[in-house]
Amino acid sequence: MVKGSSAHLTLGPVLFNWAPERWRDFYFRIADEAPLDTVCVGEVVCSKRAPFFAPYLADVVERLGSADKEVVLSTLALIMNEREMALVRETVENTDFLVEANDISTAALLKGRPHAVGPFVNIYNEGTLAYMARNGAERVTLPVELAASSIAALAKSAPAELEVMVFGRLPLAISARCYHARCHNLSRDNCQFV
Repeated sequence: MVKGSSAHLTLGPVLFNWAPERWRDFYFRIADEAPLDTVCVGEVVCSKRAPFFAPYLADVVERLGSADKEVVLSTLALIMNEREMALVRETVENTDFLVEANDISTAALLKGRPHAVGPFVNIYNEGTLAYMARNGAERVTLPVELAASSIAALAKSAPAELEVMVFGRLPLAISARCYHARCHNLSRDNCQFV
């Protein structure tokens, strides 16, 4: 995170298709062992995976909070239908945690209240950054493909805290066509949770 002269470490949400128990145990280890300030949790890639993690979410959030980690609730990066919009709306309306918008429609739901903006919302210039900050964004994760010179330009006039990805696999894109279902010759809507 960049604002002023302070910086701290944030762990983004898990994007992998992990078993729910592995997901839970990963975050428990993060709570117990990792020197992080902020941890983002929530389903970003596929709304159909969210119900599998839901039974563990409260325990994960509690464990992270007990370890003095700030918890941010991440939301879907690609909202494709009303069911997914309802899932995001429920998250936004039923939490006191900071919510990370990864789709511009989520940012619209969060307008006027403090929130974070994830790397899947395209913020490439000062005007867009200022617009998001005016609408309540306190923290913005810049897209991973931004050049250092662009990051520096945004940081000069940043009205919100900025985050840049410095380690890990790059979250370049989220597809409307599920790679996992496709490799099993299934459609996204009929994935059978493969």
